[in-house]
Amino acid sequence: MKRKIPSVFVCLIIIALLALSISTAYAKKPTFVSGTQMITNFISLGEVPKGNSDNVLMTSTLFVTWSGDIAGETEYEGRLMLHKWVPPSGGPETTVNIHERIYFPSVTVLGKTGSLTLAVNLGGSKGVFRWTIIEGTGELANLHGNGRYWLDEAPFYDYEGYVHFDP
Repeated sequence: MKRKIPSVFVCLIIIALLALSISTAYAKKPTFVSGTQMITNFISLGEVPKGNSDNVLMTSTLFVTWSGDIAGETEYEGRLMLHKWVPPSGGPETTVNIHERIYFPSVTVLGKTGSLTLAVNLGGSKGVFRWTIIEGTGELANLHGNGRYWLDEAPFYDYEGYVHFDP
């Protein structure tokens, strides 16, 4: 009887470990992505001063083509909140805040296609935009990732980041 208890105990531990290893999902290692963006058209929608301050809200419609590991075309309304704005082109203390959503109705990421929505943020005067994947459809439904982009030489921006698909 004494020998049965350790044997049963060992068997239960082995079964528990097997069940745990079967139910554990491992995320795939993120894949580095990079490429360029090109602003193909820019339509200014105007500037609106905000109160009695040197803050200005600028809006525009942007047409942008991404190429590289993320490839597609998008059109969206850009909103820039400029602080300490000195017309016509800013000043040494001008800072910018941007919080946007970019929607690609059709995009290819690492050879897979679907639609994609990115959140884009920029704060301060460094000029580095941060992007995060919010949602994808089609083959991109389980895509996650984030990265950054920055002005190379107008109208070109470079981007890079890491993406991964859920297992």
